[in-house]
Amino acid sequence: MIRLAYPRGIRAASVIGRAAIICVLALLFFGSRAEALDRGEPTSSFLRTDFSVEDGLTSNTLNDILQTRDGFLWIGTPSGLVRFDGRHFDSIDFLPSTISKKGVHALAEGPDGSLWVGTDIGVARIPKDSLDQFGYMRSALYRLEMKNSDSVTCLHFTRAGVLWVGTSQGLYRFDNSAFQTAIPNLSVSRVEEALNGHLFVATSRGFYEWNGIRALQHTDLPERLAVPAEKINQVFADHTGAVWFSSAAGVARQAAGSIERLQPYGFGKTPEARRVYEDVRGNVWVVMANGLFRAAAGGLEPVASALQPTSVTTDTDGNLWVGTNGQGLVRFKRRSVWMFTTADGLPSNTTAAVLAASDGKLWAGSNCGGLSLFNGRQFQTFGEKEGLASSCVSTLAEGPDRDLWIGTYGNGVFRLHDGRFTQFSRKDGLASDTVRAVLPASDGSVWIATTQGLTRLRGGRFHTYTAADGLSSDHLIYVHEDKQHVIWVGTSSGINRFTGEHFNIAAMAQGASAYTFMRNDAAGHLYAFESPQGIIRVEGNRLIPVADSPRISSMAQAGKDIWFCGNGIYRAAGDALWRWERDPDAPQEYVRFGRPDGMKSAECNTGSSALAVTNDGKVWAATAQGLAMIDSARLPHTQRKPRIYMRQMVLGRTVAPAEQELEIPAGTSHVELNFDVVELGSPEKTRLQYRLDGVDQEWLDAGPGGRAIYTSLPPGTHKLRVRGCSGDGVWDASGVAYEITQEPFFYEAHWFRYSMGTLLFMLLAAGYQFRLHRLVARLNARFEERLAERTLLERRLQDTLMQTIQGSMVITDTALSETENPAAIRKTLEKLSQWLSAAMQESRVSLKALRNSRTPTNLLVEALQRVGEECVSNKRIEISLAVDGSTREMHALVRDEIHQIGAEAIRNACQRPGSSMVEVELSYGRDFSLRVSDNGKTGAANASLDGNDAASSLQIMQERAARIGGKLRVVNSGNPPRKLELIVPGSVAFTEAKTEWLSRFRTEPPV
Repeated sequence: MIRLAYPRGIRAASVIGRAAIICVLALLFFGSRAEALDRGEPTSSFLRTDFSVEDGLTSNTLNDILQTRDGFLWIGTPSGLVRFDGRHFDSIDFLPSTISKKGVHALAEGPDGSLWVGTDIGVARIPKDSLDQFGYMRSALYRLEMKNSDSVTCLHFTRAGVLWVGTSQGLYRFDNSAFQTAIPNLSVSRVEEALNGHLFVATSRGFYEWNGIRALQHTDLPERLAVPAEKINQVFADHTGAVWFSSAAGVARQAAGSIERLQPYGFGKTPEARRVYEDVRGNVWVVMANGLFRAAAGGLEPVASALQPTSVTTDTDGNLWVGTNGQGLVRFKRRSVWMFTTADGLPSNTTAAVLAASDGKLWAGSNCGGLSLFNGRQFQTFGEKEGLASSCVSTLAEGPDRDLWIGTYGNGVFRLHDGRFTQFSRKDGLASDTVRAVLPASDGSVWIATTQGLTRLRGGRFHTYTAADGLSSDHLIYVHEDKQHVIWVGTSSGINRFTGEHFNIAAMAQGASAYTFMRNDAAGHLYAFESPQGIIRVEGNRLIPVADSPRISSMAQAGKDIWFCGNGIYRAAGDALWRWERDPDAPQEYVRFGRPDGMKSAECNTGSSALAVTNDGKVWAATAQGLAMIDSARLPHTQRKPRIYMRQMVLGRTVAPAEQELEIPAGTSHVELNFDVVELGSPEKTRLQYRLDGVDQEWLDAGPGGRAIYTSLPPGTHKLRVRGCSGDGVWDASGVAYEITQEPFFYEAHWFRYSMGTLLFMLLAAGYQFRLHRLVARLNARFEERLAERTLLERRLQDTLMQTIQGSMVITDTALSETENPAAIRKTLEKLSQWLSAAMQESRVSLKALRNSRTPTNLLVEALQRVGEECVSNKRIEISLAVDGSTREMHALVRDEIHQIGAEAIRNACQRPGSSMVEVELSYGRDFSLRVSDNGKTGAANASLDGNDAASSLQIMQERAARIGGKLRVVNSGNPPRKLELIVPGSVAFTEAKTEWLSRFRTEPPV
């Protein structure tokens, strides 16, 4: 018997109390505990799922497994640490890359939620906030600093939060980041805690009990267990206080002071028992060398005898997880769906209809197998011998008088009354012998939907309704009576309502749709199931679709829940359809049951009576692989929200750490975000939706193993919202959020746009100032030009016309004084006439020069040619004008100045004595040049142009040339010069193409 260690003063006094406690615990164990161990559910019914390296495990050999409070399952393997979320296995890096030994032998969760990992080189602590990261996890490594080995064999946190570490060199207590030796120089295989806080330590030298002060060795235990001391692998106390022993001889338990050996037992005869584990429901599981067993009142029940288990644990949903030696990870799950097949008495696995009668009986109709009645364990079948002439049952219904109506394929309808079958067929008045649905109405009549019309049986008489009576089609699929006792009919073409002995079409089908089923929910709303569109609500003559609803074919109410059958069995809240319709943006909460829950086929029958609920709350569904049953009373109704986490972020081809904030470099064209729900038991039932604010207009389904892919995100910070539901169908509508910042190119950055805006404003302002400056400069140039021209004109008028007038006045005065001398007066008047004639000519020349001061066009050649023609109109002089190069557009002011200079030079050449040829040459090259020459006599007198005027004319031309940046060169000296050459730089003279964009700023000012 195990004796606990106490101080001497209280040891004797505690014996009686200890014995009383043991008796009480024994009563609890053998009383209520026995019921907990044997729940009437055979271990063979557990659903088993195996995971191996093909599924992502790094090794098929597992040393330890543990579920932390965040939902993840952690797996220790010889090659390292693995994390499992129910769908993905992720290899976790938590040790520096310089460490070669990375085997994980033990796992434990600390009171603060951190994960402690026992390795070959010590103990590592991974903080809680790092457990959901992907890739490398920061950790703290604590070395034992032992000479021989730092290898850890087991970890155990006591209820007081103290960490005990078992190694191949002894037992240690971890305190203040250091290890303190408790039991040295032995190998520890297992550490467990008793109800009184003592530690049960299994070692290589036997069993020790640590009482908080010292270790006591129980030397009598090997003899009582009939095994050597070193062959005791574990000592474990369950929640009742019973002590379990795992040894090389098998499993034994102690209660009420005696040890009971669970058979088979015997050293050398029985496979070794390595560990005992108690789950949250009180079941005790035994890990043996030849498999996994469950402890029961009569011994051990095999769960998986072919396994080589190494560790075992249960998750928060009660699923059992087993780590093995070479066979990977195994999950045992309680089934939610029970299947009844031919092995349970059904005549066929293809069930077409099921009916829960008001008296509690369950009826099932098989496709060409007959009608079966369930007695709670087996099915009793009725066929032709019992009076049912057709075994191909299509539908079942119960009348107000509890008569059973059976519709068949090809043999009409049968009524079961007082144990006798009565057949009604086409010869009795049915529209067709192929019956799709039967409705015993509240008024006592029976409506029979067939493939060729709808027949009503009332008062023993049949009446058939067809398209001639208002039906949308003669091919009937379903008939339903709502809570207001209105008859509704679904056909292959629409929905019809019976009013006043006549049918009205409420709605016509769209395309190839057919209305296969109709039912009212608890609130009285009428819903129709349109194949293949989905669920719609019928309101008067309107059909209102229920967006994104599951594809279903039948519906039934069970308590506060509503059940559907289609591509699986669904459970939802009673008002689910109404809420889905009213808030289409909200996620649809429902749970789907399929093959992972025990169904052999997820496809339900599409008949009118494929779903039924019995009085005890069991839901029955007709499938192609048998009759499925769900005991709704045993299903969990948890409100546990899903645990959503970001698994991985991929930018281009680079994997980024999964954090709450993500910065995407500019130019990244591929962003992949992988997220999921931590769900160990039913990952196939989880659903995920995501939405990126500013990019996605609605919530998008992420599919299994959520993934969102984006290309070319707009610059800025966006919020990715992820919401999902757990395996129980509970949604976290608010979900989690991650900030994603798309870094812009430099030209997309705000500072760049602001800078460019400012620069553009400055350029516009500078352009405006430049244009204004040019306009002012041009106006000033024009004003100066006009002022110079008027000054010259004033000077000419002063020198010519005014002097002539003044002289004429003197002559006139002289003539007036010589009134007695007619000859003198005549001579004076003749001279006056000559002077006035000269003055008139000079005035015309000046006015003409003023008028031609601006060339009307840019054709300089033509303008100079006209000047030459006017000059030689009264002389026998020949004008030659040549152009070298292609003419080019010239600036207006430059063109006018060149024209004035050329015109003056041509006039001077024409007035030269002896001049008979004037040559004018214009050259359009890199620069512009103008040459004017004549063949007159050098130094000869000119009757109309004296020397002073010639010099003044040359000076004026030079001033004009300087004004436009040109040079006027005298080639041959003369009076006037024989040859003049004007050169103007091309950058000044010509309008180049590269400056054409500035033309908008060079608007010609008005003169």
